Amino acid sequence: MPAEITMPQLSDTMTEGTIVKWVKKEGDVLKAGDIVAEVETDKATMEMETFEAGTLAAILVPEGGKVPVGGAIALIAKSGEKAADVKKNAGAKSASLASSPAAIPSPEAKAQATAAAVPAPATAQKAQPLAAKPDAPTRVPPAVASGTYNYDLIVIGGGPAGYAAAIRAGQLKKRVLCVEKENLGGTCLNWGCIPTKALLESGALVRKLRDEKEKWAISFDNFKVDFPKTIGRSRDIAGKLSKGIAHLFNKYTVKHELATATVVGPHKVKFGDKEVTGANILVCTGARARDLPNIKFDGKKIISSREAMTLPTQPKKLAIIGAGAIGCEFADFYSSMGTEVTIIEMLDHLLPIEDEDCSILLERSFGKRGIKVLTKTKTEAVDTKGDGVKLTLTTPKGTETVEADLVLLAVGVTGNVEGIFGKDAPVELFKGHIKVEPNVYATNVEGIFAAGDVIGPPWLAHVAHHEAVYAVEKIFGVSDHDINYKMIPGCTYTHPQV
Repeated sequence: MPAEITMPQLSDTMTEGTIVKWVKKEGDVLKAGDIVAEVETDKATMEMETFEAGTLAAILVPEGGKVPVGGAIALIAKSGEKAADVKKNAGAKSASLASSPAAIPSPEAKAQATAAAVPAPATAQKAQPLAAKPDAPTRVPPAVASGTYNYDLIVIGGGPAGYAAAIRAGQLKKRVLCVEKENLGGTCLNWGCIPTKALLESGALVRKLRDEKEKWAISFDNFKVDFPKTIGRSRDIAGKLSKGIAHLFNKYTVKHELATATVVGPHKVKFGDKEVTGANILVCTGARARDLPNIKFDGKKIISSREAMTLPTQPKKLAIIGAGAIGCEFADFYSSMGTEVTIIEMLDHLLPIEDEDCSILLERSFGKRGIKVLTKTKTEAVDTKGDGVKLTLTTPKGTETVEADLVLLAVGVTGNVEGIFGKDAPVELFKGHIKVEPNVYATNVEGIFAAGDVIGPPWLAHVAHHEAVYAVEKIFGVSDHDINYKMIPGCTYTHPQV
């Protein structure tokens, strides 16, 4: 019986995908893991692989066709089957699926239908107040932009919040500009979630080959790892996904500028020698690694996760200060590559904000892998004189010294708020982040909104994505769903959590 290639769910919010390009053609011999097509999801354009081996017998959906998650897009003739027979038997199914693009409403059609159901506000009037949770302050978003502004929405930042907001506004047929100073995709895609997982995958493979070869009945001589190529693979994956976002911008007519932007006043944004206006401005500048009062980044011996992802040579010894998710990921990767790792945490356990059972299990695992774990330990000083670094620590047993080639500082993040607002845009900040009101993500300045990591914890890409989409829908009056709330400890406003 032939095997089906089905549309995978490539993101947590994906319900359907579009076949952008077939990488393989009918008649090609496939191995499990081969890339067969490029698929456009709700977030990016991604490669899709097959999990079955055989011959690609029939392509059921042409390029440009839309398919729900789980829907069949091709058939594979497995061992003993003739590809021609499989294709012949699939004729009727192929014909019906080939017409699927017309059967499934496009995002544009959905947006038009949604917009038609919502009364459009008059140009000179403000939109009607939207429903808010009891006891939550409500700011009425400004009306949909008239022709007096260059754009309906200007998004500053192209990360999971910024690009999601820009694409959603584009789907709603708004005039959108996204200003991003680096590659599209933000920290998550370029310097966080995606490339670190690629490094962890490489590290896990190296560890299996080096430490578990007998278990897997593998033998070899002169086992070597090319560290620069391992780093290069991670960078290539991030670069490819960033180009996928650019493709979506082009599809939804989102204008993109590679620049550093400043909100110089209500409805005004400046970048380079240009100044543009927008009815609404959404700030999604994310967050970055923070240092300590007595330990500052120098990018050479005291590094952040960003430098740790692009080191030209592998360190022999690495000290990591901070045992949250970032610190533990890099401890695992560098240890698997053969680096001697020491991880230092002030609190009682690794992953101190997670369940204690998980923390204890991870400590045991790290111990078995030769990672030195120092909890309840404070780093008093880091001496960078000489070839390496020397850390002075206060442990439960007294003072201890640790020597390493480099120190990775992974003690948390702070919002990217410096230089974002001019004197005529006095947006209120709170503990290094932008303060917003619940329900509508509005700041204290009319027409300026913010979403994602720049407004505070939990600093998660999927949360930032949903916040930004929700904010856009609220701004343009097309949202009728609601969200849950959680108060940030010590904060004076409620932070929406999707």
